[in-house]
Amino acid sequence: MGKQFTEKAIAAAKPKDKRYYLREGRGFALQILPTGAKAFVYLFELNKSKGYVLLGRYPDCSLADARIAYNDAYKLVKKGIDPREQKKTIAEELRKKSEEIAATTNLLEQYTYQSLLDEEIPDDFVPSTVEQLVAVYYIKYSKENHGSQTQKNFLYTSQSSIIPLIGKKLITDVRRKDAIALIQGIASRAPGQSANVLKAGRQIFEFALQREWVESQPFLKITKAVPKAGSNACERVLDDAEVVQAWGAISKSPSSDSVKRAIKMILVTAQRSGEISQMHSDQINDRWWTIPAKVAKNGREHRVYLTDTALALIGGRKGKIFPSDKGSNGHVAVNTLAQAINRGYLSDEIVKLVGTRKIKARKQPYFGMTPWSPHDLRRTARTNMPRVGVSDEHAEAVLNHTKPGIIGVYNKYSYDNEKKAALIKWEKFLLTLLKPAQKKDR
Repeated sequence: MGKQFTEKAIAAAKPKDKRYYLREGRGFALQILPTGAKAFVYLFELNKSKGYVLLGRYPDCSLADARIAYNDAYKLVKKGIDPREQKKTIAEELRKKSEEIAATTNLLEQYTYQSLLDEEIPDDFVPSTVEQLVAVYYIKYSKENHGSQTQKNFLYTSQSSIIPLIGKKLITDVRRKDAIALIQGIASRAPGQSANVLKAGRQIFEFALQREWVESQPFLKITKAVPKAGSNACERVLDDAEVVQAWGAISKSPSSDSVKRAIKMILVTAQRSGEISQMHSDQINDRWWTIPAKVAKNGREHRVYLTDTALALIGGRKGKIFPSDKGSNGHVAVNTLAQAINRGYLSDEIVKLVGTRKIKARKQPYFGMTPWSPHDLRRTARTNMPRVGVSDEHAEAVLNHTKPGIIGVYNKYSYDNEKKAALIKWEKFLLTLLKPAQKKDR
């Protein structure tokens, strides 16, 4: 066994007329060429055949690094593996990875997120990055299966949270730890938004998984790792006294006429605030309001019977039923309805999540109740329907909830008569609650 190498001895080794080796032992050696070039090598014997593998060129490769490379190669030989073949395999993998990166770079330059949204996506196009996947999912699935409000929500969530943070990442490189880190970061500052991002992440990667573009779903069961990202759906239901209090407070509030009527319409019809805000006279025929598929959250056209109270809130208006001068849509925004209610909380210390923002209540209350939202009015109406003799099946039809399982596939009955009867019963009960308060207001 030779003398153990030192940096000083290696630097002092002189070239000779022919290549030669200084050996430390167990195959670890220093090769010196006539030119003076030096390199660390491992001389080994495997399957009765001798060979050597280059560990690193001196001085670019230090003695310490050479020992690490030697130990790795030595262990392979002990296992019966030729380190030269291992080296070839690694080099081939690096070459393939380099080609993939080059191909991905070309795809990114040719198909950007915006270009995929603006131009037709090729039928055989397979997204490489997360931002490309977002665009393809939106064009190929969301636009064909979701209502306009759901589409807008998806785009907002993706553009504000997913694309800026992991948009450039290859979809095949996204792991569960990446998804957890993404959701954890958002949940720490905006729990409500983290639930929306989690939902969008699940949607795009489930879409990719079904098409075999990825082999795993990294956004699955994230709520166990990040509890704050659990569904932010509130379970708030207003009791009878709160319904009366809310109705009266809405009437007296400083909000615009459109906002006040829209909030009340949610309670009267049990429809979603996003669908009510976009209500138009063209959608109304006699006493029926038809919510277009592009407006409905589930992308399915829905007919709603308009009771006397609902018609009074509409008031014979033409065009947009709940118009607004703010924004570019010409109608009241969903967040505006939520913010109108937030202004009525008891204390500036009470905080309610509205969309992606946390809003503190103003000090001058006009609702004076435990925090509630527009959606809670829809839930309140649904909760009370069985109380007035409406079956769960018919109540679900009023709310335009998708029928579960095989029932949804084969049951295409419209339930118009049942929805009409349910809303009339609900109106009668609601007016019974409000009548004493309305008399008192006069």
